[in-house]
Amino acid sequence: MSKLPYRRLTRGPGIEAQVREELCARIRPANGARSGLAAFGHLTDSHVLDAASPGRLSFLWQYLDFSDGFPNSGKFRPHDLLTAHVLDAMVRKMNVIGRGPVSDRALDCLVITGDLTNSFAVSELSAAIGVVKGGPVTSSPNGVYEGIQDHGPAPVELSKYIWHPEPESTLRSPDEWKSRYGYPTIPGYLSAALQPIAAEGSDFPWYIGVGNHDESGQPASGPISPKAEFVGALRIGDRLPTRLPSGMDTTDFWETVRTSNDSERRSLIASLPSRKVPPSKLRRAFSKTEFMDAWPKDAGNPRFRSGSGKGSRADPCYTFDLSPDVVGIMLNTASPDGGTEAALDAAQADWLEEQLQRVSGKFYDAEGKLVTSKAGDRLVILFGHHPLSAFAAKQPSSGDGPTFLSRSKVLRLIARFPNVVAWVNGHGHKHRVTPHKAIFEHGGFWEITTASLIDYPQQSRIVELLDNGDGTLSIVATLVDHSEPDSVTYGESQTPGSLAALSLELSMNRPGLDVEAVRGSAGDQNVDLVLLKPF
Repeated sequence: MSKLPYRRLTRGPGIEAQVREELCARIRPANGARSGLAAFGHLTDSHVLDAASPGRLSFLWQYLDFSDGFPNSGKFRPHDLLTAHVLDAMVRKMNVIGRGPVSDRALDCLVITGDLTNSFAVSELSAAIGVVKGGPVTSSPNGVYEGIQDHGPAPVELSKYIWHPEPESTLRSPDEWKSRYGYPTIPGYLSAALQPIAAEGSDFPWYIGVGNHDESGQPASGPISPKAEFVGALRIGDRLPTRLPSGMDTTDFWETVRTSNDSERRSLIASLPSRKVPPSKLRRAFSKTEFMDAWPKDAGNPRFRSGSGKGSRADPCYTFDLSPDVVGIMLNTASPDGGTEAALDAAQADWLEEQLQRVSGKFYDAEGKLVTSKAGDRLVILFGHHPLSAFAAKQPSSGDGPTFLSRSKVLRLIARFPNVVAWVNGHGHKHRVTPHKAIFEHGGFWEITTASLIDYPQQSRIVELLDNGDGTLSIVATLVDHSEPDSVTYGESQTPGSLAALSLELSMNRPGLDVEAVRGSAGDQNVDLVLLKPF
């Protein structure tokens, strides 16, 4: 038996739901009659990835610091080729489950809170939307794999830190993923991973939001930065760089990129030692308008901020009906510069306030004074890519651009509306559940952060909103696994389902993984979150 640390995926015991009453306590026992007001699947951070794209700049990974001893750069994942398979498996599992496990209410919709793609590429977007819509899907625009996971030419400083699933020749030593950590050899893996998936598509209406990985940081008009121009030219081209030119270090490289014009940019690309690969213009960056226009015209019932109806999709924030009792509001919290920090500008905040007032018969004004209106009361669930902790603690500097709200101002805006019961998000690739107590006399809401579909534990949630019949509500969030351990195989007969299960096993074995940090505590997993009914 191998003494290497690689572990097989196995079944474990179910996780009991934790009742959390930090905001208020149930008046009646939890086993009393409860009615379901809404139920939805929450998926996030699928990071559907065109794994062989030259735009990933994989040749630079060999120059990063590996002093931690782990054979990865923070960029490469051994299951990079399987992101569409995992998303497809999760959509299929939601279809199979179909209902809230507590309320038995049929799912009203699926909600995907950003980082649908990994590097804002058209090839990734078409694959991700194709999975949710249904039909043949592949994230590889060329249908062949020529990249860092095959045994093509690459410097040892790079290749030894990349898992190569195919068998080695007698002249090549196994990489460190195999020799040090026990990752398997899987003949035919690369070919199987690139076969088109016959996606089933969602049985339910679905809604998507924008994450920082869906945001190119490129302005809608005006000049694009030299770095963006360089990466944009490389990603659609026919050269996969393998190292820097002799005598050039990474500091020199980025300075050359930063100061280059178009001619110098072409010369720099030509100077990089490279291997030839099939080019594809489908690897270009998409715009926000293209992101929203990728939806089928009959997808859900979004009411976009920038106009009425389905014909105006340039601004990816909108309201939608989760159910007759509950409104969903999708916010765009991705920073326009493509950074990881959350951003909510003043204009979007004004729009959010307007939408909340439309469904709030009672709320607090900006000074904290209680206001009543003739608006019909509905419960509200907010969706965005980022958790509240990702907003800047202090008011970000606006410069000549839009004014962004600090974390405390975002929290205060939400707290003014007691009918907001939850903020649902992703981004952190970990499970977290956080109570936010009322700032004013009434209110308080739960923040539910779900882990990613690309990193372990690759789980999503079914979220149910229930009326407990005693003046309280419960938000019941139940984790969902996309695959069964029995589906994993190391042979040549792979299916999309077996590859999705293999992705989970590969991610579980990633060196340096802090399992407890990503899974969270028992109170971050299966939960029954109690709060006062606001009306």
